[in-house]
Amino acid sequence: MRLVLLLLFLFIFNGCNNNTDVTKDRDNTQIENEKAKVIFQRCQRCHGMKGEKSALNVSDIISYYSKNDLTKALTLYQKSKRDRHRFGSLMTGIIKDLSNNDIKILADYISNLKERTK
Repeated sequence: MRLVLLLLFLFIFNGCNNNTDVTKDRDNTQIENEKAKVIFQRCQRCHGMKGEKSALNVSDIISYYSKNDLTKALTLYQKSKRDRHRFGSLMTGIIKDLSNNDIKILADYISNLKERTK
């Protein structure tokens, strides 16, 4: 019952604002992909030109991640709430200046890298 009340409370105070900007998930535009390509250069040293490498042979191969998983991971790294393989502070430093939109377009770009190499 407490869970139901908590969820109802969150819905009422967070989701009922008439000014809420709701946008549907979409693929990057060509301009966004160009920007993401530039941002991705920060990642290439450890993750490879197409995200095909395991950073220092211990991290996951990021090109296998979904857009949603990448967005979550990058957001958590940026907020210093993720420290997989003890790369948290390194990742935070690399992406600390990215906006939420930058993270979204970067995640879309990376999640489609495998398709670009076919």
